[in-house]
Amino acid sequence: MVKMTFIRSRRRQAGAGMVEVLIALLISAVGLLGLGGLQASSLRYQKTANFRGLAAQYGAEMSDRLRANLEGVRTGEYNFAKETYSPIKPTDPKPNLPCDGSDVIGCSAKQVAVQDLYLWRLSLSQALAGGWGEVSGSVSDGFVIRVYYSDPTNTSSKVDPTCRSEATSAPEVRCAVTVFIP
Repeated sequence: MVKMTFIRSRRRQAGAGMVEVLIALLISAVGLLGLGGLQASSLRYQKTANFRGLAAQYGAEMSDRLRANLEGVRTGEYNFAKETYSPIKPTDPKPNLPCDGSDVIGCSAKQVAVQDLYLWRLSLSQALAGGWGEVSGSVSDGFVIRVYYSDPTNTSSKVDPTCRSEATSAPEVRCAVTVFIP
């Protein structure tokens, strides 16, 4: 009987094969694409959170204005809920503000209320895209302060339920609501 011995060549692999390199590149590319999508989503959510934070801040600012002019609040000078959504544009004429400036001594509660609403809406239009606001309510029930703004990152076609439907019907318009009880 003849005994056969096989002599195996003892070759060792000297480097990574082309297939391994391609698979590693594919896995890295998928991971980087995922990170890019995550970054885009993060920026969109950050912008939405910034809009909401600014809207809440301006709602609180109007609450402070109401608190400072309680006589105007009691007489209903701030109650303008029947207006439609119409942001102030830089080209709009400035109304006659008899109490223009920080000195309101000698001004009536109505004059202070007109000035407060105008200056508040002006700052809203400058700080938020499509920024506008309204105040409605009564002394006994409390006042609802709504800050409207346009949120271009919103992809929903539904109208925000916190917005008054009479004020706006555009789906990109969002509202932030603050309640003030004098």
